[in-house]
Order: sequence, then C-alpha cells, then structure tokens
Amino acid sequence: MPSYLHPGVYVEEIPSGAKPIEGVSTSVAALVGYTTEGPIGEATLVHSWDEFKAAFGAIHSVTDHLGLAAFNFFLNGGRDAYIARLAQNALASTLPAIKMQGRVGGAAAAVNVLAITAKSAGAAGNSLRVQVTANDGYHFKLEVSEVDGAETTLLESFPNLSMDTSDAGYVLTVVNGNSKTITVDLSSQLKATPATYYKNATGVSGDLAALTWTNVLAGMTLTLNVDNLGAKTITLGAAPGGTYDSGAKVAAAIQALVRALGDAYATFTCAFAANALTLTSGSDSAASSVLVRPGTLATLLKLGKIAGGTEVHGTQDVVPKVMLAMEALTGGDDGDAPGLDDYTGFFTKLKKVRDVNIVLLPGQAMPKDGSGNPVIDAAIAHCEAMGSRMLLVDPPQGLELDQGATVDALGLPTSTYTALYYPWVKMANPFYNRDTNPNVPTTLTVAPSSFAAGIWARTDGTRGVWKAPAGVEATVRGMAGLEYTIEDGDQDQLNPLGVNCLRKLPSYGAVVWGTRTLSTKANPEWRYVPVRRTAIYIESSIYNGIQWAVFEPNDHRLWSSLRANVGAFMDGLFRAGAFQGQKASDAYFVRCGLGDTMTQDDIDRGQVIAIVAFAPLKPAEFVIVRIQQKVGQS
Repeated sequence: MPSYLHPGVYVEEIPSGAKPIEGVSTSVAALVGYTTEGPIGEATLVHSWDEFKAAFGAIHSVTDHLGLAAFNFFLNGGRDAYIARLAQNALASTLPAIKMQGRVGGAAAAVNVLAITAKSAGAAGNSLRVQVTANDGYHFKLEVSEVDGAETTLLESFPNLSMDTSDAGYVLTVVNGNSKTITVDLSSQLKATPATYYKNATGVSGDLAALTWTNVLAGMTLTLNVDNLGAKTITLGAAPGGTYDSGAKVAAAIQALVRALGDAYATFTCAFAANALTLTSGSDSAASSVLVRPGTLATLLKLGKIAGGTEVHGTQDVVPKVMLAMEALTGGDDGDAPGLDDYTGFFTKLKKVRDVNIVLLPGQAMPKDGSGNPVIDAAIAHCEAMGSRMLLVDPPQGLELDQGATVDALGLPTSTYTALYYPWVKMANPFYNRDTNPNVPTTLTVAPSSFAAGIWARTDGTRGVWKAPAGVEATVRGMAGLEYTIEDGDQDQLNPLGVNCLRKLPSYGAVVWGTRTLSTKANPEWRYVPVRRTAIYIESSIYNGIQWAVFEPNDHRLWSSLRANVGAFMDGLFRAGAFQGQKASDAYFVRCGLGDTMTQDDIDRGQVIAIVAFAPLKPAEFVIVRIQQKVGQS
C-alpha cells in the first residue's frame, strides 16, 4: 500500500483487470521424416520454401518425401513449419587431417591445426571444397566452395581469420557463428599439447648500434599491446643516475613499467642484447603477442613493424599454411532411414515446441495389408497427449479405395486428432527437363497430406480455423492429376468412413472435397475437422491467456476476472462468425464461481474451475434443394 506522509496530490495507476486473451496460431506444421541434408533430430523453423532450401537443400531425389512434402505445403499456402530430419548412422564429411597443417617452416608444419567438418551430415558434404590463402602476418582467409560436375561455386569467404582466441577474427568464433556449410575446431594435437606449438610472442627492435642512448629522455611514452589485453601507454621516469645512457637501462625501465600495469603482465620481460631490444610476452598461448604502436619513442627504438622491428605472434606456427588448391571434404554418408525409436525420441523433443498444430510424417503411410504403422501410432499418441495438434495420415500408395470394405481392411486409426486424404497426387517431376534430362517420367506421385496441410493453413488465414478447409475455395495447387479418379459413387463409400477425397470438378478444377476426421463413426461429436481444430484453438488460446491467474487469491475477484476475460475472447470469436447461434447466449457461455463450478472443497485444494462451452459451426456437408412443382390455380 502507498504511504501518504505529506500534504499534496498523489497520482496512482489502478489496474483495470482486463487481461486480453490472444488467439494462438493454428497452422504451424511439423514435418518429420528422412532426407539427406540438414540438421538431424532437431526442429528447425522455416517460413518459406526458400528458407527450407537454405537449411535442408532442395528436393534431392524422387524419393525425397520430406523435401516434396515441404514444397507442396508451402505451395498450397503453408507459412510456418518445423522441419525435423531423422536418420540413422549418417556421417558428416570432413577434411582429411593432413590437409590443414601449420605454417610452412614452423613448429606445427607437420601437424594438423584445424579440423573442418560439414555442418550437415550426409553425402552432399562431399561436394564441398575449402582453401586457405594468406592475408597478412598471423591472419588468413578461408574459402568454402561447392563442386557440381565441372562447375565450382564459391559459397562463403572468411577473411582476416586468426588462431588467437582473443582476436575479433578468431576462426572458431567467426566461422562457427556464421557459416552455413562447415564447422571448424582445433585439431586434437593442438588441444593436447598447445604449449608445444604456440610461441612465447616477442617484439624485437631493429639494429640499435648507431643509437645515441642519451636521446632517450624521461617523459617519453611507449604504447604497446601485450597478449591482446588492450593498448597501454607507459611513460619513462627519471633514469637511474640521471641519464638513459645504455640499452640495459632502457630495457629495465620498460620492463618495470609494463609489469607495474598489473598481475597479467607479471611474466613480461624486456632485455637488451646484440644491439637489439627484445620484448617478450612470457605466455605460451594463442593470445601471446607484443605489438608496439607507432610513436616518437617507438621510432627512436625501432620497435614495431613500421619502425623497422619484427613481431612474432604466439600463433605464428599454427596459422594454417597456404593451400595451392582447393581440398575436398570426404566421408559423408546419408545414413539409413529412421526407425520407431528415432521418431518416438523426437516426439519427446517436440512436446517442448508448443506452437505446432499440424503434424505430417512424409514417407510414412498406412500399409496395404492392414498391419498398421507403429510410427503413425506413436504420432497419434503424441497428438493426443498434447491435445493441441492433429496428424494427417497418408493412405497406402497404389491401393484404390473403391469400397468401404477396402477402407475397413486398412485398420485406420479412429482418433479425433487424425484426418486422412485420398488419393495420392500427381505433380510435375522437378527432375524432368526436355533438353537435359528427358528420360525420366514427367510426373511424380506423392502423398496427399502435405497438400491438405497447406490448404488448412491457407483457409485459416483467409476464413478462420472454424471454416472447413474444403470446397471450391480449397483448390489444390501443383496437382497434375490424381492416382485414382473419384466419382460420386466412390465418395458415397468413403465419406462415411472419414476419408476426405481430392477431386477434379468441372469448372472448379482440383479441390478438396471432404472435411472429416477419422473418428467419424467412433466419436461423432468430433466428426468434422473444423470442429476439432476450433476446440484446439480455443483451448490453447485460453491456456496461454490465463497463466496470470496462477497463484492469485482464489476469491470472487479472480472468478469475475476469469469470466470477463474469457468471455471477451469468446465474444470476439462469436462476432467473427466462429459459432452457431444468432445471440451470444446461444453461441457460448463462460461460468466460474462458488456453488456453480466449484465447491468449497475445490477451493481448499487450491483449484479454480471455469467451464467454457461453445456451439461449433459445422460445415454444410449436404446441401439439399427440394424442388416442388407449383400447381396452377384459377
């Protein structure tokens, strides 16, 4: 509570109690399956086909179910998708150890200093090439190219790289943080015995035989950077005996002044011998360095490269030698298709990605013999456990569902969180080219689920999740034909069993002509896809929107606030046309209160219970027009 201690005007802000509930996204898909490029076992969010290609490559082959599904999902209106590449025993391409040795003539000249690995496991990495070229001093440039037949394309270039951990161009930081193709690491030799290969950095002056030492005066300054700790300026004090009359006196003064900068400089030395000053870092490390900045005293003592001195960095010997030609990465392997354990392991990870609403399993279809698919079963269990996503199941390819008995024999799941579309779709073969590749089929037959998922997303964006993603608006883009033609008689058999058909209608073209879940008979309350998805939308939105209520005092104020905020959200949906009923009271209700939804025992257990009910819109699946002949009257 505020305190009022002196007379005056006090301005206070009072919370209104309004905590609007935002609707969640309803069309974020998760595509889980096998492909030959991209990160393995991780959910990678992409927003377009171009982003998919950047992360997972284009469609790699006619059997690249994941790539084909992603293409058709985005083509038909999909906008956001988590892509999960699953594979067993996949290997990433690497650069052979002898290809990245240290600088010629140095201590690491016969030692591999860097290990380079393709960022994505798979044989595609074998097309990568790397090359090191010199920049200056202890910096170098690394280039990554891709070879496709006789054509070589430069993909990435990283100039001014360094083996110095404290340098802004440190190779591990720059490449691993920016490259889309490779990762780099220090070699095992460098990690095991770094002191063997990193130098104790020195800065050596030019020949000082002709120097008149009495020209070195008290008050002169020298700026230097030791071990990349930052530029520091030291000022000569009075010389012992009043005059700097020898190199030894100057060396002793510089050493004392630098060491006085702090403990980090305790190993620094400066000595005079053979008519030269030698400044030594004292540390055998990647950051070991003694760099002298230009200045009056630096010029007088010939320290620093500009003044005629030499500087040897700690990484001098471990800088990769210049490659006269590009070197190939080798050993990449696509691995084997994932098994049930790979899928179940990933579904555990996917539980943490709460914004997924649609799940696709490219490459996984129901078998013809009715034996079931354990991967599909695991995905259904995942969807039911989450309660916020639906699985689109693919029928078997090459099986015509010409009657109800054929469908029954498949043993389709009956979960309210599943939907199935039929038949498989023919699309243009992306590998066919009349001039360069004319001997392949002009079309491919692909699973229908990705087309339907894209149409779900498109319909959500234009009409809302409560609109059935079917009808003449639900056109199928990219369809060159259907594996089987569906007529009215065929759909008479399939529709009551929850099989949604893709059809070609005169004047309307290719459309989705069905909007049922696979629980059509098992649980008629959830017969329609938009009803189940509207419920998911409401549940997820309210779940996210009332987290503020946790740990609030469980009294009439909280109950009233919940009724008001949830009611406002439901009223917004009613006004948008999401519910049946001409009046709000016919469309939904929100209840929360003692003696209504809770007992005192519930409150004592720390529970607040709200009941939200709605009258869902159900699609006009059967439009019946009754025509009667009017009898003439006199």
